[in-house]
Amino acid sequence: MDQWTQPPPSPATTRTSPACGAAAFGPLVALLGVVWLINAGFQFLTWVWRASGPDTGLPHVLGKAVSSAPPWLQPLVLDIATGIDRLNPRGIAAAMAVVALLLGLALITRVGLRTACWFGVAYSIFCWIALTGLGAPYGPGQTDPGVFPAYLISFLVVLSVAPVVAPRGSAAPALMPSRAMWTAARLLFGLLWLFDAALKWRPYFLSHFLDQLTPAVQGQPNWIATYITFVINAVQTVRPELVAVLVAIIETGIAISLLTGLWLRVIAPLAFLYSLAIWTTAEGWGGPYTAAGTGVRGNVVGNVLIYAIIFLFFLVPAAYRPRQDRVVRST
Repeated sequence: MDQWTQPPPSPATTRTSPACGAAAFGPLVALLGVVWLINAGFQFLTWVWRASGPDTGLPHVLGKAVSSAPPWLQPLVLDIATGIDRLNPRGIAAAMAVVALLLGLALITRVGLRTACWFGVAYSIFCWIALTGLGAPYGPGQTDPGVFPAYLISFLVVLSVAPVVAPRGSAAPALMPSRAMWTAARLLFGLLWLFDAALKWRPYFLSHFLDQLTPAVQGQPNWIATYITFVINAVQTVRPELVAVLVAIIETGIAISLLTGLWLRVIAPLAFLYSLAIWTTAEGWGGPYTAAGTGVRGNVVGNVLIYAIIFLFFLVPAAYRPRQDRVVRST
């Protein structure tokens, strides 16, 4: 059972609950804020400061979204792209960078946190549609629906813990996160992992696993390229088809745990480490970090790193509930 869906703690635990919750969740909320600040910087550099060529800037991103969107969504994406082109693409790009900046500051300072998170949910949906066409097309080599679903879920997670991470100087934080919002975020995160797992079970992925790793070497610093090359050689030794099946099994297990709320104390830390493993290999640590190569769709530091940060939130109950239990026993 999900830790936050268990019965609320007894009054004997209240003297440690707020401090533990705020201390654990606060830095994680701020970490998401840092990610959005990085996004804001790269979006400004790519869409505004250096948007001079045909393959740079917001219009280029919108054009790719129009061409890749599914037929039923294409008219809407085209209308959005046309409207932005008629208005002022660079000005709107600058405004989007400012939005990312403000979201980052709200997450770091926790001022207006709930309002910022609800806006972040809506903004993530808009960007997922307008900038990526819902992550389409889902070709043979695609392994996820894009970064914006993960951003959306991260905002829901922050909303769920907002009661215990009130900004300094405000009223005392609540004792527990919002259980309903926490559960909603967990279920959506489980559905996201289930979708990712379904893509991993496709025959193309199972038979072309190395195609997910080899492109990550290009343009990387020597130390990252050496690390990824070592992983590629290890996969070749074990057999790529076997590793691909193992990846599909792992992601299916993560999805089941999130959807059911079972075994999260065990699965959450393992899933965090697994997400880091994918981020440092297939996603190449989110790089290479050049203005032309990253930041154009809000995915600067990499997609799976957001998954890993979300799992850090899910790690907190595993440490939080046992401490409460110890306090109860000690009284």
